[in-house]
Amino acid sequence: MNASVEKNERAPASLSVDFDNKWAYLRAAGRQDWESASSYLPIAAERMVELLGELDLPLTVFVVGRDLRCPRDTAAIDSFKALQSVEFANHSMNHLPWMHTMDREEIFAEIAGTHQAIASALGVQPRGFRGPGFSCPAEVLGVLAQLDYAYDASVFPTSVAPIARAVFLARTKLKGEQKEKAKQLYGGFAAMRNPNRPFRRPVEGGRLWEIPVTVMPLTRTPIHFSYFLFLAGVSTLAAKTYLSNALRLCRWTGTTPSLLLHPPDVLGCEDDPDMAYFPGMKMPRAEKLKLVRWALRRYAQTFHVQTMIQQVRSLDTQAKVSQPHATQALQSPYPH
Repeated sequence: MNASVEKNERAPASLSVDFDNKWAYLRAAGRQDWESASSYLPIAAERMVELLGELDLPLTVFVVGRDLRCPRDTAAIDSFKALQSVEFANHSMNHLPWMHTMDREEIFAEIAGTHQAIASALGVQPRGFRGPGFSCPAEVLGVLAQLDYAYDASVFPTSVAPIARAVFLARTKLKGEQKEKAKQLYGGFAAMRNPNRPFRRPVEGGRLWEIPVTVMPLTRTPIHFSYFLFLAGVSTLAAKTYLSNALRLCRWTGTTPSLLLHPPDVLGCEDDPDMAYFPGMKMPRAEKLKLVRWALRRYAQTFHVQTMIQQVRSLDTQAKVSQPHATQALQSPYPH
């Protein structure tokens, strides 16, 4: 059996990166010098393109509109076109992780402004959105429907969101209003009520696919790459066992996974000491890249990895056959 046939027999999945620049992390951490921060997008893009190209993996790149104002950062983002398959999606204009505090006009400006920036700078029309900090109030969905988007990817249905938020606030220098706004980062316990697989949700004038950032079935603990690297900092064996079990559970439960990368996942401790507070950033570059390569290869061996818009098209095809209810998770046609 050839490789293409084997790939088509694997259950579908998707891979994305929130391509957040250093300034976004420093501002979220309460650093006053965030606007003067250097950019690591060129080096992160180079490493991701090399790694994903080596493994022949596609990628959805969630772009922050503000970075498209810089020619060097635009060139870095554009370099993802070297991959065999790439999709550019919308990650807001200013990466403010508290969209739940904004009014409709502010939300429209954040999303529509980035939409136009991507179309102008990269020559493509984005069809998907992910809210910074997984913030996605109902007003966001209305704007996405207005702009004819195919999907949102802001749901993070994890059981540890309140803990992760508490750790983040403890490690950062946020004060006053910013600290109050950050108290809904990563969602709350209510996030666990969301399905852990793609589902359709009603919006103004139609329906929108929701592609959650997949968590471990049953326990709802995170399985994205930053969390995997955090665990690897404690024990490489434990991290590999954890991710392998998570992928196995996704297969057994019919969960269609969507895994998430961040630029620091390909940066080592020697690359940027300012990012030392981020999970996994105390790990040397060579060790980290070796672990990420292992995890990506394992993912590709288990699932047929696609861009998120390709995954949505597959879901649309399945939906026409099965005609699921709008608010129900789509059941996988693949065996558990």
